[in-house]
Amino acid sequence: MAVLADGLDFLKAQSFGSIVSLFWFVLIFDVPRYTLSFAAAVLRRRPVDMAPERLRSLGRISVVIAGNNEADVIEACVRGLWEQTLPPDEIVVVSDGSTDAMTARLRDLKREGLIQRAHGTALRAGKAAAINLAERLCSGDIVVNVDCDCLFDRHALQRIVQPFADPGVGTVCGNILVSNHSKSLVAGFQAIEYLISISLGKAALDLVGQVSCASGAFSAFRRSALRAVGGLDAGGGEDLDVTLRLRRAGWATTFAADAICYTAVPDTLSTLTHQRFRWERDAVRLRYRKHSDVLNPFAAGFRPVELVHQFEFLFFNVIGAAALPFYVVWLFATYGDLAPAILLAAQAGLFVVDTVVFLMAAHATPQANGLALMPLVPGYSLFNGVVMRMIRLAAYLQEWVVDASYFDPYVPDKVHKVRE
Repeated sequence: MAVLADGLDFLKAQSFGSIVSLFWFVLIFDVPRYTLSFAAAVLRRRPVDMAPERLRSLGRISVVIAGNNEADVIEACVRGLWEQTLPPDEIVVVSDGSTDAMTARLRDLKREGLIQRAHGTALRAGKAAAINLAERLCSGDIVVNVDCDCLFDRHALQRIVQPFADPGVGTVCGNILVSNHSKSLVAGFQAIEYLISISLGKAALDLVGQVSCASGAFSAFRRSALRAVGGLDAGGGEDLDVTLRLRRAGWATTFAADAICYTAVPDTLSTLTHQRFRWERDAVRLRYRKHSDVLNPFAAGFRPVELVHQFEFLFFNVIGAAALPFYVVWLFATYGDLAPAILLAAQAGLFVVDTVVFLMAAHATPQANGLALMPLVPGYSLFNGVVMRMIRLAAYLQEWVVDASYFDPYVPDKVHKVRE
């Protein structure tokens, strides 16, 4: 306690310039993102819903779903889609090499008229390949891609289709909330993370035209645009990859904040770590290997606007994660016993900002049940600021050193070999 008291006395004695030099990490890597989130919350305007009859004039709407061993959840997903204020014209489902009862369940749902096209493959080819197959089987002008375990707000389809009234829009990203937030602390922290980073964060990116990933859990595509860029790549990170290709082709990507779906997230630290390793490794591979020419002003089709989201990810995600250990070492080397108090002060400041941002996000998205999540915000602030940054750093190191994304079992080994 004496150390903390000394630390507080030390902080009180600092000038504004000294405070800036002490907390440079927070000011550089956290404050700018929060500032844009504040702007999104203040400037956000809810779009006026277009009548379903008018939306029908945009063309046929096909929902495509692909999954592996999803027999337990597929029926709830399908039934929820037919309960929409704007139901789809058809639902096409592909069982990707499932070994459970999924394929049989699809036959039952097709007999009931709840699925128009159903197909089961003998071998697993991966989600991207299965979605490509489903897209070829469908007949819609707008293709909505959803995960098997997703449930939906009853206006979700209507609101994710609405932006296609603009002929320049190629893909629309839906708003994703967590359905199993009460299952564990880890799931609860992710519910807050999704609320802040998707519900508010993507709204902020949408303000400046920088939505760069239409999530594979719930997104919609103009079919002609999707086909023009060759569909989904059969590797991992297919949602980020196809969004980047659509953006490079000149199509706008937008975020429909009121198009809400609910998804189950990993509820243990080990499964969350595995998932985020895959996401972050794929992001590095796609952004800085496959699409590295986006950064080259001499490359064919160079678009300066694409530099923004590439550098945003590099600076705030990659460099931000790498800088944290150096910041901690620097604090202890420079301030010795006062370093813990300085770190606590930085975390306390982040907690205050996280709380404000969370409240703004919860107000903007009342479906998230923010009141139930509020007690978790202190733990989330520490978890997101330290644990998740270290997970990202480990993933980036794996990818840069050993190309780990090329060996991830999320994509079957035979697909990796063909892609090589």
